[in-house]
Amino acid sequence: MTDRETYVENMKLELDKLNDQLIELEEHAANARREARDKYEIELIKLRVSSREALSKWEELQAAGEASWHQWVSGMDHTRDAFVHAFHDFKSRL
Repeated sequence: MTDRETYVENMKLELDKLNDQLIELEEHAANARREARDKYEIELIKLRVSSREALSKWEELQAAGEASWHQWVSGMDHTRDAFVHAFHDFKSRL
């Protein structure tokens, strides 16, 4: 085998090895995107639950009479604050 043939063959082996590594990186990136999307969906579900809880508390507050609505304020504030915090925390991780 000539020097040229040896060089060409070795170069091909090196390029093949790099392409194999590239394929592995692409697979890893695809898995990471899937994992990120799954985490994103889980966080969205949590936010939807918080939203429903806040709306439920609001409906209770709205239905409360003039004399008793003060009893709902603390719970409503807490529920709203939890929802706002979860929402901002989620947005900061995007």
